Amino acid sequence: MNKKIIDNMDMEEYHDEGSISSTNMRDMGTSCELANYNKTNRRGIKQTPAMFDGTLVHHALQTRNIGSGYAIAPDCDRRTKHGKAEYVEFQSRIGDLSPITKQQYEMAHGAMESAWSHPESRLFLENGLMERSGFCKISDVDVKARPDIDCSHIPHSKHFPALVDIKTRQIGKASRDSWRKDFFNYKTYLQAGLQILVWRSLGCEVTEYYYLLVEKDAPFQVNVIALDNDWIHTSIIEVKKVLDKWKIYLANGLPKSYGQNQAPLEVEDWQARILDQL
Repeated sequence: MNKKIIDNMDMEEYHDEGSISSTNMRDMGTSCELANYNKTNRRGIKQTPAMFDGTLVHHALQTRNIGSGYAIAPDCDRRTKHGKAEYVEFQSRIGDLSPITKQQYEMAHGAMESAWSHPESRLFLENGLMERSGFCKISDVDVKARPDIDCSHIPHSKHFPALVDIKTRQIGKASRDSWRKDFFNYKTYLQAGLQILVWRSLGCEVTEYYYLLVEKDAPFQVNVIALDNDWIHTSIIEVKKVLDKWKIYLANGLPKSYGQNQAPLEVEDWQARILDQL
């Protein structure tokens, strides 16, 4: 893929494109072979209910029009002849829309209303460009990124120019402390670093990075959290370290292992403290 930004690129087309994504990079944190396997077998990975709900909430926040992508399925018993017929008739009417339950609609609507009523969140949702796909080379590796909300075109002010990532959270998990732990433990900083690097490489100015956290359970609390300059810098460095690891893996012929000459296990300080108490 040539160096460029594409608007309104189909999601499946984006995922099928062969450049390295932040998902691949998080897998590389475990092993490059795992990343390569998951990348090669992407279509074999089934969408979980949590992934579906996350996509639904993203659509609701970004479009403010749930009905443009989803339709509420009838509450019918598809084990019966009548229920099957009712559902088939429903499917014949909805075209490319995805079926959802009334409960899923209410969940997405509640999250949407909360996000659009939050002053900072609304600022991004009203002024940002949604789901733009960027492609370029970083450290001689083809990479891609797809920020949920691109506000890099907005002149310098308190929150801009920025990229924004939407995260769907369970109840109570949009708090700052909860997000800080998951952000680090799940290596989410790689996604931020990659998006910033790609956008800067494509000539866009990005000085701020925000997370729009929205809970998918009532009362649908929202939180907007920025990365400070240290985390932005660290995220970029970590991305380059992972890409260097990937290049070594490719140069070594895609070994099906965790590498050679592993360091021996050592007794960690915290382990020694536990053992001393036994």
